[in-house]
Amino acid sequence: MSDDRDKAQGKQNEDGFDPRPVSDAQLREEVSREEVEGYKETADKAHSNWFSVMNNPYGKD
Repeated sequence: MSDDRDKAQGKQNEDGFDPRPVSDAQLREEVSREEVEGYKETADKAHSNWFSVMNNPYGKD
């Protein structure tokens, strides 16, 4: 059974997926502040779009 788990772990590592946690310092090195701001803006737009759908009176008669 552990052999199957070891094979699965090896497959994940071959694909470039590392399941270990990432520190904030590592993320700061990999992702620029501009990218983070872009992600935040995208999330804010998605959030506001979601609430516009939720607050839509269509079909509430």
